Amino acid sequence: MKREITNIIKYLIVFGVLVVLPASIIVICELLRDRQQGGSMTSDDIWETPFMTTGIMLGFVLVIACFLWRRWASLKLGRIKQSDIWMVILMSVVLFIGWFLPENFLMGIIDIPSGLSDDEFDNMTGGVIGTFDTIVTGPIAEELLCRGAILAALLKMMPRKPFFCILIQAFIFGAIHMDPNQLVFSTIYGIMLGWLCWRTKSLIPGIVVHVANNANACLLPDSVDEAIKGMGNIPQAAALIASLLVLACGLYWFHRKYPAREEQELNTADLQT
Repeated sequence: MKREITNIIKYLIVFGVLVVLPASIIVICELLRDRQQGGSMTSDDIWETPFMTTGIMLGFVLVIACFLWRRWASLKLGRIKQSDIWMVILMSVVLFIGWFLPENFLMGIIDIPSGLSDDEFDNMTGGVIGTFDTIVTGPIAEELLCRGAILAALLKMMPRKPFFCILIQAFIFGAIHMDPNQLVFSTIYGIMLGWLCWRTKSLIPGIVVHVANNANACLLPDSVDEAIKGMGNIPQAAALIASLLVLACGLYWFHRKYPAREEQELNTADLQT
């Protein structure tokens, strides 16, 4: 158990260092260049430049390369057959669609302020690089960390308590976003993603759901959210019920397709090797 705890701490430290390192180097270089030219740019000013989105994306690329190279996690299919891959992707999208409105509903009744302003969010996700980083490299890196390396380590520690392991990795997933709003909703989201990984022994479903969720945050027009909020109580209730039914159907499909088995709980190596 002590070894697995040490590994989890190691994964988190490596993730944090690799994500921050390229951006930090860019900040230092830009500050030095600005000072040589007699400027008065601050580090906060640099974080709002396009250079930072590039640095953050490079950090996530380093995480992906490191975790795959060190075999701390893998992108293999696990229990998913090659003939079923497209159906799994489709059902993962169904899960996202089913979760979309319930999540919006929860955000409406649980008013938790975000640590990021709208301008800061637009700076992080804007442009081709920011969008690619938010939709592709970020989700893959976070899945390798949380559902790959950390969940596998937890399942080795507590093979008879998979749901407790799923809860722990979900909380870690929420915490690494370092935002009060994300701490709550990413944790809830992380429970579903962890359950998918545990059942399928693969990161593929979680990556699909994660990518779809981030794509929605980046690309969906604000008018859609405004239209949802502008719906009457009865249409909103009907849409929410329909979404929950879609979500339940997707979860039930994965439940039937990939039932829990004792040997699955005991053998977690497929998440890493």
